[in-house]
Amino acid sequence: MSDSTARTAAGQAVAAQLERDRVVAIFRGLPPERCRDAGLALFEAGLRSFEVTLNTDQALDGIRALRDALPAEAAVGAGTVLTADDVTAARRAGASFVISPDVDEPVVSRTLDEGMASVPGAFTATEVVRAWRAGAHLVKVFPISPVGAEHIRQLRGPLADIPLLVSGGVDAGLAAECFAAGADAAGVGLPLFGVDPDSASVADITDAGRRFLQKAGAGQG
Repeated sequence: MSDSTARTAAGQAVAAQLERDRVVAIFRGLPPERCRDAGLALFEAGLRSFEVTLNTDQALDGIRALRDALPAEAAVGAGTVLTADDVTAARRAGASFVISPDVDEPVVSRTLDEGMASVPGAFTATEVVRAWRAGAHLVKVFPISPVGAEHIRQLRGPLADIPLLVSGGVDAGLAAECFAAGADAAGVGLPLFGVDPDSASVADITDAGRRFLQKAGAGQG
């Protein structure tokens, strides 16, 4: 399909929220109860979008824990989604968006069929266009840290209208640079915890989240 008409209203609404929120908190390797506590702490800091990566044990339980704990205005999604079956499992756990490190048309198609927002990963202009034509709502530019914000600036020349989310080693400074270069959103992991995610207190996480949003120029809620 080209510039897919299969993007549902529900998926479009979630994608619009990701762009509006600008920062998507990434939870990787956290047990469900830690996902819940960190999610509540970051929600207090102002974040509204949360991703639990599926390449860790109990990831689906982590999605459920977040969805049950957070207010309805929060968007909860699945990351590192590599198969169509994982899309369906994530949706059943409560996810409303799917993020992948690659462009896999069956994954995008299943995401659209499930009424979710699709965010496949790409790096080159060719891959970004391929993802968009497959039906992506946003395209994740990954990994961004080795090349920096100039990569976004160069992509924005010919691809001004495709929403881009940067991910991979994003700290507050890089997020701010990427936003200035034309990125619409950023996926962020460890910097939102301030210290080790396993040992940071709820107060530590809330403080780190607030500092990140302020430094990145992405204040929310």
